[in-house]
Amino acid sequence: MTTSSRRRVILCSAALTWAFAAPSLAQQAWPSRVAIDTATSVDVTLAADSDRNHVTGILADALVSVDIGKGLQFITRPFVQRIGTSEEWNAQIWLANLRYEHTGPVVGLRIDAGLIPSPLGSANLLLRPHLNPTIAQPSSLFSPLPSLALRSPRGTLLGALYPLGVTATVSGARWDARAGVMDTSPLRTRRLFSDGLPPNPPRFANVVIGGGVTPFVGFRVGASLARGGWLQADESPEVVADRGATIVTVESELAFRYTKLLAEWTRDRLETDAADHVATGWFLQAQQTLAPRWFVAGRIERIASPAVTPLPGGFIEQRLTGVEETLGFRISPELTLRASHRARRAFGAGAFSHTVAVSTVWWKRWL
Repeated sequence: MTTSSRRRVILCSAALTWAFAAPSLAQQAWPSRVAIDTATSVDVTLAADSDRNHVTGILADALVSVDIGKGLQFITRPFVQRIGTSEEWNAQIWLANLRYEHTGPVVGLRIDAGLIPSPLGSANLLLRPHLNPTIAQPSSLFSPLPSLALRSPRGTLLGALYPLGVTATVSGARWDARAGVMDTSPLRTRRLFSDGLPPNPPRFANVVIGGGVTPFVGFRVGASLARGGWLQADESPEVVADRGATIVTVESELAFRYTKLLAEWTRDRLETDAADHVATGWFLQAQQTLAPRWFVAGRIERIASPAVTPLPGGFIEQRLTGVEETLGFRISPELTLRASHRARRAFGAGAFSHTVAVSTVWWKRWL
């Protein structure tokens, strides 16, 4: 681990340690201006159809909100993570933004500036482990799309995104609308710290608009549109000019009794020197509470994208398909155990690969 990596781990660990020490602050007699919750997950995944060793993933994060006053808040989310058999830790600060909120008699206003939450879609809402009913994340966040040009960068359908930018949201009782600008394409994730990791993509201004309607409590339909650069000239031998992308998402949430449903559809139109290409994908996620401590959850997903080939015509469509089924048991309000089976056919693969996984998630609100 490099010196800069150690410093990042120490920084994020210090923030997490402060968050875990927060109960002493809660003992004060005056109302607290600080809200803190922490989450820790340990996942063990084993390939069911091979002799490979198991893979262990560890993540610890904290969400800290400080009420500055007059409608202003500062919100940050530091985390440390280790994936696979590597002993290297990835320490990042995914969220660090200043938020202004004003609630009027008819319309509310919220402005976020800094490292902001993703203003597109709903998949990014599942990044914190206690908010994700399955063990795996949607493939749209982390699975690279097939290459569209030789030795060119590969984007994702809708990356795990905490961009540097500003957004404004207005909302009423049954509707919401937002607009903003950010420095990152939704197809390519930027990190605050990137030493020892793949290099960050170039900065591109991307404009975002979106909104949604809530016909009744428990049901919402929303959509968003983003437009901006995604590929910079000279990032590969076949890229001679900056290229843009248009991303459209449609999402829906429905909750009734003991059932939660979440669906998202994404369409990316990507410009390259050769032509414009379209990648699409969707996922459907369901969670059902069986008893006060037991629940089941599942996700089915599909992504289709062109891929460059040396064959005549130059491109062929490839597909990714995944299915996951999860059984969960809540030992306490803070501690949850989960076990799952996942079948996944990656881009270009001829057959499904199968994995089984177990996960422990501990979440606690301190203030």
